[in-house]
Amino acid sequence: MIGLLNNNEKAEKHDQIKIINKQKIIHFFTLFKHRIINSQHAKNHLEMAKQTIFKLFNNEIHNSIIFDKMLKTKYSFNNSISINNKKYKSIALPIDAYRIVFINGYYSKKLSSTDMDPFCISNNQNALPKPITNEFFLHLTEYLTIKPLVIYLPADKNVKKPLYLLNISSGNKNKQETDINQYRYHLIINSNNKIQVIEHFVSLNQHSHMTCSRLTVEIKDNVEYNHFKLNTENKNAKHFAHNDIIIGYNNKIKSNTFLLGSLLTRNQTSVRFDGKYSDLDLNSLLISKNNEISETQTYLKHNNSYCNSKQLHKIIAMDSSKAIFNGLIDVAPTTMKINSKMINNTLLLGKKSEINSKPQLEIYADDVKCSHGATVDYIDKDQLFYLCSRGIDNKTAKHMIIITVASELIETITLKEFKDTVITNLYKILSKVE
Repeated sequence: MIGLLNNNEKAEKHDQIKIINKQKIIHFFTLFKHRIINSQHAKNHLEMAKQTIFKLFNNEIHNSIIFDKMLKTKYSFNNSISINNKKYKSIALPIDAYRIVFINGYYSKKLSSTDMDPFCISNNQNALPKPITNEFFLHLTEYLTIKPLVIYLPADKNVKKPLYLLNISSGNKNKQETDINQYRYHLIINSNNKIQVIEHFVSLNQHSHMTCSRLTVEIKDNVEYNHFKLNTENKNAKHFAHNDIIIGYNNKIKSNTFLLGSLLTRNQTSVRFDGKYSDLDLNSLLISKNNEISETQTYLKHNNSYCNSKQLHKIIAMDSSKAIFNGLIDVAPTTMKINSKMINNTLLLGKKSEINSKPQLEIYADDVKCSHGATVDYIDKDQLFYLCSRGIDNKTAKHMIIITVASELIETITLKEFKDTVITNLYKILSKVE
C-alpha cells in the first residue's frame, strides 16, 4: 500500500532511531558531569544507568517523549534548605509523628524531630540492599545521591506514631534550568513490629524541579507495615520514583500510593517475597490532567510459598494527558500455594486523553492461583442523566462519579490528616472538570 514502509525500510528507520537515541543518551549523561561522586557505589550505579537507559527509551514511544522533555533543560543542584515557618506549616501534614524533613534533597535538622527513639539513624551506604529489579531512574537516583538516610527499627518496638518522610522541593527561578533533587531512604524493620510510614512530596513554589526518589524497605518477621505515599508536586515538576519492599516471614504489608501532581511522573514499586505466610495489599490512584504524562509500574517476585498478594491500581486521565500502567507478577518455580491478583481500572475523561494498560503474569509453578484484569471506562451518560434528573447539575454529577471511582482507595487510608489532605487535593483537581 502507498505510504507504508516495507520491511527493509522499517529496519533502516529503526536503526536511524537507535543512532539518534544513542546520541541523546550520551548528551543526557553530560548534563550531570559536574556532579563529582567518587564512591564505588555511585560508579556501579552510573554504569547500570548507562546500560538500562537504552532498554528504557528504545522500547516505548511515551518513554522517548519523556526523554525528549528531560533533554530540553539544564540541570542544577540546589543545596538551599531554608523555608519560612508559615510556608512550612501550610504544606506539612499536621500530625504527631516521627518527622524526617528533606529540602531539595538535603536533611533539615531544624524541621526534623529531635527525638527519634526507638529509631536509629545513619548514613551507612554499605547497608543499602541490591535492587529487586534493574531500572534506569533507580540507578540514576543511586548514582546522584550523596548521603542516603538509613533508618533502623530494632525488634519488639511497635511504634505508636507514624514515621513521616516529608520531601520539599523549591525549584529553579531560571526557566532554562531545572533543579534535580534526590531523596534516598533505606528502612530496616526488625521482627515483631507494627509501623506506619508516610512519604509526602510537595513543591515550595511553581518553579521547575526534578525529583528522584527511592525508598527501600527490609521487613524481617511478624511485622505489620502500612505505607502511604502522596505526590502533589507542581505542574512543572518531574517525579521519578522506585521503591523496593523485601518481605520476610509472616508479615502483613499494605502500600497505598496517590499520584496527584507533576508534569511527568514515573512511579514503580517492586516487591520480593523472601519468606512464607506473608500477605500484601498494593494499591495506587493516579490522576493525570492537562498534558501530563504519568506512569505507574509494579513488579512482584514471589520467591516463597503460602503467600497472598492483591493489587488494585486506578487511573483517571483528563484533558490531553497520557497515563500508563505496567504490572508484572513473577512466580518462581520453587513456590506453591500462591494466590496473587492484579486489577487495573481506568477512567477516560478527556477527548484527547490516552490510557495504556499492560498487566502481565510470568508463572513458573503449578500449584498457584494468579490472575490479572484491566478495564477502560468513560463517564456513563445514563448515570449522568439519572443524577441530573434528580436535580443535580451536570458538573456536580461528573464530580460524584469521579469521586466514586477514587473512593475505594481513599477509604483505605487510616490516618485522618492524610485522608483529609488527599481529599482536598482531589477536589482541587475536580474544580477544573466541567
